[in-house]
Amino acid sequence: MTSPEATRAKIVEAAADLFTRCGVRAVGINEIWRAAEVAKSTLYQHFRSKDELVAAVLRQRNDQWCARLRALAESRGGPIDRLFAIFDLLGDEFADPAYRGSALVNVAAEYPDPDHLVRVAIREHKQEVLRYLSGLAAEAATGTPEAVAAYVLMLADGAVCARVCLGDTAAAATARRAAARLLSAGPAAAVPS
Repeated sequence: MTSPEATRAKIVEAAADLFTRCGVRAVGINEIWRAAEVAKSTLYQHFRSKDELVAAVLRQRNDQWCARLRALAESRGGPIDRLFAIFDLLGDEFADPAYRGSALVNVAAEYPDPDHLVRVAIREHKQEVLRYLSGLAAEAATGTPEAVAAYVLMLADGAVCARVCLGDTAAAATARRAAARLLSAGPAAAVPS
């Protein structure tokens, strides 16, 4: 017999796959339970609503992406290289011809209410990334850590947009060069105005 955790994970994976291929709003709950090969009642035992399932998918994506970022950063030698690991991670993702952008940002466009539980999950992701980048920026002693983290994340998010909208597979490298140039301008450039 399958454990409740395994069943929940199976549902989340099936939903994640459908959401990635079709978009959240285009996928109905019936498609999800069929793809997960569980009864509809089983799906509702784990998730009271589709929105709750969407938030669970996003939290799983956050955990996976942040784990990849941390592992890559920890494999880098110097503090700036650890801070800029986000651009390396994106560069790897951008090389995939099937890349469709950040799952979290793509879903944010489908939920305009900033207080909706799905948007809360997305905001929590961005806050977690900012905290992590801020810690790396503090190690690198590059200026105000929170400001540096915000700049690096903004450049990374801009690279995602350039990859999706322009097809620019080199956007992560461009963003990395922009971050390096900004940081080389000195602490004054890395302080919010």
